[in-house]
Amino acid sequence: MQLLGLIPKGDPRVLRTYNLSKSNREEVVAKIRELSPDVQLKLKDLKIAELDEQDLAIIFEPEERLYLGRKKGTIYFPLLKDEMMLPAMPFAIVDMGAVKFVVNGANVMRPGIVSFTGDFKKGDIVVVREASHQKAIAVGRAIDARSILEPMKKGPAVENLHWVGDKFWEALKSV
Repeated sequence: MQLLGLIPKGDPRVLRTYNLSKSNREEVVAKIRELSPDVQLKLKDLKIAELDEQDLAIIFEPEERLYLGRKKGTIYFPLLKDEMMLPAMPFAIVDMGAVKFVVNGANVMRPGIVSFTGDFKKGDIVVVREASHQKAIAVGRAIDARSILEPMKKGPAVENLHWVGDKFWEALKSV
């Protein structure tokens, strides 16, 4: 679908936005509690913005500053714009040499990680921060538990799900 011929087909800014049903809202709230049990929820109105590509969606509540990404219908994670869940998540700090690769969508490799903060197990969501200013640059899924990743010298550590400049980042400008 093209909008007056100005936005190319498949552009992530072309969204369908609607309110979540009560049952879908309950499912999302359960996922949020799974990801971040300490977050206090007062969600009245959750909306969903579906991107035109690959079963990607943004679930959001602007008043609470909650922004979740959803991939393949089952993977939920906080987006970099999120102010409710993101600060409470465990994180990995990467050196400046790794930043350019991470913000281009590459998985986070163990040699580029300077340190870990917070405890996590295999499959948990981890925020990736850059070393100099501690800014969040990506959100990913841990390939293994912290206790296994810390002593590793090489190999992938975090599967990159969302990064600065990706489709979610661009679509958030329209939400």
